[in-house]
Amino acid sequence: SELKMSSQKNKIELPYKTDHSDKPFLRPIFEQNGASCGQAASVAYNFTYEMDRARNLPADTSINQYPSHFTWNFMNWGYSLFGIGVSYFHSFEILKKCGCPNVYDYGGLWMGDGDEKRWMTSYDKYYNAMHNRINGVYSIDVSNEEGINTLKHWLHNHLDGSEEGGVANFYAGINIYYFLPQGTPEEGMPVIKEWYHRATHAMTIIGYNDSIRMDYNGDGQFTNDIDINDDGIIDVKDWEIGGLKFVNSYGLEWGDNGKCYM
Repeated sequence: SELKMSSQKNKIELPYKTDHSDKPFLRPIFEQNGASCGQAASVAYNFTYEMDRARNLPADTSINQYPSHFTWNFMNWGYSLFGIGVSYFHSFEILKKCGCPNVYDYGGLWMGDGDEKRWMTSYDKYYNAMHNRINGVYSIDVSNEEGINTLKHWLHNHLDGSEEGGVANFYAGINIYYFLPQGTPEEGMPVIKEWYHRATHAMTIIGYNDSIRMDYNGDGQFTNDIDINDDGIIDVKDWEIGGLKFVNSYGLEWGDNGKCYM
């Protein structure tokens, strides 16, 4: 179901940026194994963050991290590199019904140890997993200003006035990154200017910044109030100011230690 923000929540004044990069609930950047991006983004990053946020626990230890492969291996047909990516919408159902073990119970030195055919054994471990479940999943339509504002409030205060906000998942066609121009906020940081049309990769949004900017139409200025794509409408497709920050699962060598703007 779509997450809507009440008019009361909309009155909360947002700072110009929110960034969960250094929050203790965000697990360290890692490199995914096989075609498990959907679960790397939704379970290893998002679910870990939300569970540790709710319990006020640090995500830098295996007992407070959740593996991508527990949910991925239910539906990947036993194939990895040449095989099956699994939608995180399917994994969310597993998180509802079965829960997810922590990395320590799942076993191995890291969350993908055992690759695409790993199965966890032991009643106690599956019972432990049932204590780590979700009761709901929501979508946010970010094709308009209202939806983007809702997402920003979710990132900042979890839409309930919390001191610590949340994170969010999305699918997109991964593309090369550029760098924010000199003389602008966050200059030199990597930024995705546009995505490929086929949404084949999952990532996790960890913040926003209302000040970053990119000159899309080459007119030498940064605007949010000019029809730069000549479609006769001024909307979010014309914004050159403001963006979101996300983490990827391609390891520390990608972007800025695994992080990037869009």
